[in-house]
Amino acid sequence: MDVAQLLGDRSRATILAMLADGPHCVCEFAIALGARQSNVSNHLARLRQAGLVRSTRHEANGRLQYYERDEAAVEAARTALSTLLR
Repeated sequence: MDVAQLLGDRSRATILAMLADGPHCVCEFAIALGARQSNVSNHLARLRQAGLVRSTRHEANGRLQYYERDEAAVEAARTALSTLLR
């Protein structure tokens, strides 16, 4: 999926923006977006497939996954988008 198309979705763009502040879990995104956790998980899967986010398991509670931005990939996407918008 093209980065512009991927981030054209308001939920995915919001998730990526939230991750600028550090790692978050699905439950935090769901509350912020007013969405079901399953929908948020689908958005995160697309962002993960694009390489923009990665996930790690919580150390104390292995059932929880935390997501964080891959800053190098986000910068590459930013550069690609700025090239499109010239």
